[in-house]
This record gives sequence, C-alpha cells and structure tokens, in this order.
Amino acid sequence: MRKHRSLGEMISTATFFGCGVFIFLYSMELLDMGQHLRAYVGLAAALFCILGGFRFTIANLVNKWRDS
Repeated sequence: MRKHRSLGEMISTATFFGCGVFIFLYSMELLDMGQHLRAYVGLAAALFCILGGFRFTIANLVNKWRDS
C-alpha cells in the first residue's frame, strides 16, 4: 500500500472530483429542464468521475479484501 502520491496523481484526482461535481450540477439542471435521459447519463458520468477520484482508496480496500 503506497502512501506517497506524485504531483500528477494529485492533479488528476482533483480533476476527477472537479469534473464530477460540475457534471453532477449540470445534470441536476438538465433534470429541471425535463431532459431526463441526458440528465441520467450525466449523473452516471458524475458518479464514475467521483469514483475515479477515490481510485487509490478503492484499490487499497480491494487489496485488503484480497489479503484477508
């Protein structure tokens, strides 16, 4: 389990979170406008972006799960 992160990893993590929040807010706006299909696709994309931001945490949890 790695503790240190490179500058590039920190930048990409911040980008995943930033894009996830932006896409989520935009998708909520699309829901208000009645564009349900685009909104649901956007919400799925926002979820995957947020999960991408947690990719190292998820990898650590999976490694712990495999080791036990």
